[in-house]
Amino acid sequence: MALINRIQGMESELSKAELRIFRYIKKNIDKIPTMTAEQIAKGSKTSAPTVVRFAKKVGASSLTDFKIQISAESQQNGGNQEYSDVKKNEPIASLKEKLSQNAQLTLHETTQILSDEKLVAALKLLETKERIFVTGVGASHLVAEDIKQKWDRIGKSVSLETNYNALLPQLINTKKDAALWLISNSGETPEIVYFAEIAKELKIPIITLTRFGNNRLSKLADVSLQVSRPQEADLRSAATNSLIAQFLAVDILFYSYISRNQENAEKIYQSRQIIKDFREKHF
Repeated sequence: MALINRIQGMESELSKAELRIFRYIKKNIDKIPTMTAEQIAKGSKTSAPTVVRFAKKVGASSLTDFKIQISAESQQNGGNQEYSDVKKNEPIASLKEKLSQNAQLTLHETTQILSDEKLVAALKLLETKERIFVTGVGASHLVAEDIKQKWDRIGKSVSLETNYNALLPQLINTKKDAALWLISNSGETPEIVYFAEIAKELKIPIITLTRFGNNRLSKLADVSLQVSRPQEADLRSAATNSLIAQFLAVDILFYSYISRNQENAEKIYQSRQIIKDFREKHF
């Protein structure tokens, strides 16, 4: 179940009372959709307001929404709905099945988590600012490269910088016309958080892309985009899923950006055509 998987990934961020609520919900998953906040609170030895706050903390808009999600996921058919880690000496056939299932869960959960309102806010920033600076380190650097490659094709000025000696002077010199897009799955990468703090001081708007949950980077953002957060696993298959989630978020934002202006779609066609003409002429 996507919602239960999401909460399990957040367990380290839950208070003792919230953990009691979660454990009670897991044990009584079939009853939860018909229970009131007071009943769940009594069963978990907490309070009704704490139950409502818990539902919102894990991504539901209300307790009613939380119960609807639980009910819908309980009724879904199709076998195992949990993330599976890769084991040592795993047969190829088993690997294919596990990784495919994990990817599907990640994509499904990310589309649920991504807020339409925040996506629109990010689009407006990208449309109104002349310069977009994007950065990420480690695996998140791959996502930053994808952002630059996509927006470059439609003529948007996107600078990919990870070196603070290069990034910080540019932010200072272009702060009126710039936005900063920061990628960090954990939302706690020290250098990325520092860049956000500097941008905040310079009053440069910040877009962040992190996993779902509370983290320092999202709190500093003007627009916080969050995606699926599969449980960490022994062989780090979750790192692959986090990339899948981030790439999906970038794709949704990019194609939304194109669809808002037909000229952007024309630029994509022209860029493809000129590359095709070059290859036909020289190869």
